[in-house]
Amino acid sequence: MKYAVYLKIKHETQARFDAIHKALNQGVKESQANDLGQVISAIACEVIEQAFTDLIREQSRQGKVSSSVTEESMKVLETVQDAIRKYLPWSVSFFGNDRLKPVVNHLAQYKFEQDDVTYLRYTVDSTLVQEALGCVEQVREQQPHSTLRAFKSLIKIIDQGVTILIREPKDMLKFNFVVNKTLNGVINMTTHLGYKRLEKLGSQMDYETANEYVDHFMGFLYDEALPKTTSA
Repeated sequence: MKYAVYLKIKHETQARFDAIHKALNQGVKESQANDLGQVISAIACEVIEQAFTDLIREQSRQGKVSSSVTEESMKVLETVQDAIRKYLPWSVSFFGNDRLKPVVNHLAQYKFEQDDVTYLRYTVDSTLVQEALGCVEQVREQQPHSTLRAFKSLIKIIDQGVTILIREPKDMLKFNFVVNKTLNGVINMTTHLGYKRLEKLGSQMDYETANEYVDHFMGFLYDEALPKTTSA
């Protein structure tokens, strides 16, 4: 079986990306670096919002997580998003259009459109999916320590997306040593913060709440053998 993760992109963000994609492939002379940096950071932040922020806000609204847990989680997400908004545009600004074109074409291949909805889509290694599905089933059965195992397996799926959408485009640009080291540090710092926060949540929550978190995250994962709907 083949599985993929689908994450929505806002219409205005898609339109901005498509305009840059078209301009670069048409060979325009005007620099697209600033616009591209802003668009890529917007896409990354939209992914974070729907995958994490929306869930935490809803859980808080329903009183299912404490104010301290909500505050700590939101601080982590704000730190990650602030780093994205600062460093992605900065890193892209170093390059001319000829160097940016392959990166845009790389990202464009992960865009999926259906019924006027645009998704960022990436396939997931089948071994990771089977591991995640097994862990999710253990959560359903309320097996001891299953929540933490499930969250760790989901982190592996998330990190595969980080590699495809962040690390690989960075490597394509072939930064000098100093900039590359800076960006690696930022990527490692933000992913570490996010993943450690997820692991902490996974070790603290009850099975009812864990099931809701798992349902939320698994809602982005689709079996490619089944028809894709726009209800996600």
